[in-house]
Amino acid sequence: MSSSTDVVAAEDVVEDLNPTVTLLNEVFGFDPPLGVSHLDWYYRSNPEGRAAVGRVDTDGRQVGNYALIPLRLQSAVGREIRLGLGVDLCVHPDARGGGTYRRTVEDSYRAGIATGLDGILGVANAQSVPRMVETMGWSALDPLPVRLLAVRPGGERFTSVDVDDALLAGERLEEVLPQPTTAPPTGYGTVWTSDLLRWRLARPGARYTLHIGTDIILVSCTTMVGPLRVAILLKAMLRHPLKGPLSSGPLAAALARHHRTPFVIHWGANPDIGFSGLRVPRRLQPSPLGLVLHRLSPGDGHPIGDDGILLTSFEFLDFDAY
Repeated sequence: MSSSTDVVAAEDVVEDLNPTVTLLNEVFGFDPPLGVSHLDWYYRSNPEGRAAVGRVDTDGRQVGNYALIPLRLQSAVGREIRLGLGVDLCVHPDARGGGTYRRTVEDSYRAGIATGLDGILGVANAQSVPRMVETMGWSALDPLPVRLLAVRPGGERFTSVDVDDALLAGERLEEVLPQPTTAPPTGYGTVWTSDLLRWRLARPGARYTLHIGTDIILVSCTTMVGPLRVAILLKAMLRHPLKGPLSSGPLAAALARHHRTPFVIHWGANPDIGFSGLRVPRRLQPSPLGLVLHRLSPGDGHPIGDDGILLTSFEFLDFDAY
């Protein structure tokens, strides 16, 4: 008995999200199950543009999915690149071993090029990075550190606000982030605007806190690590340029005080912050994260050079960990 395998046009993928929701729930076993509202937010509502989606269907059923969420990065010299943040890569168990994985990823290349993306940035666990590099020919970027931040009270005071519908519908975000964030002094960093922040904080089912200071705003959440309540510093954004980096101690203290825990974790890089604390070895991390990059089109003059990019400002809120 033969089967018919097809790729599906990106615009059709975004319009009908039900097959994708079904596939993701079957593969990942989300509890509670993922709903269409989540993918509608993630794939359709991003102010940087709709998702470019690689997809494979077999006999009328979706069996492969890889979505590229548009992300705009900027360097200190003013160069901008548009990357697709690769998310929701999966293949149905019934379709594994027949090349569906490769066809799904390669179809995302087509979709990404069609929507003007320069490349794909993947945040993957340590087991997936070698597969993307050795099998698909991607480049591995330097991994970013995880730190248990030292809590040192002092510095400016913060007003902490739980993110809710009223905050998202009001003008507070424009007040605290009236201008796009500036590029890091070296390498590349995500360009954040109040619109992008509003969209990211509207993630269905998530619970965030916004900490507003005179010089900086922080975004946090909490998680449980065994019996321990842990605060997560998801993002720090300057409200205006400063002469030098801020110490992380008072920032961690603000989160610790609000969330009533001495444990504050940060993953990533941010040149506006001078981080202090215990750097967690990768062997002790439950699921170490790696970064991989794929340039969507070769040739001279491409905004992504042969050596890839140096990612110097990138944190949890820049992708979908929380």
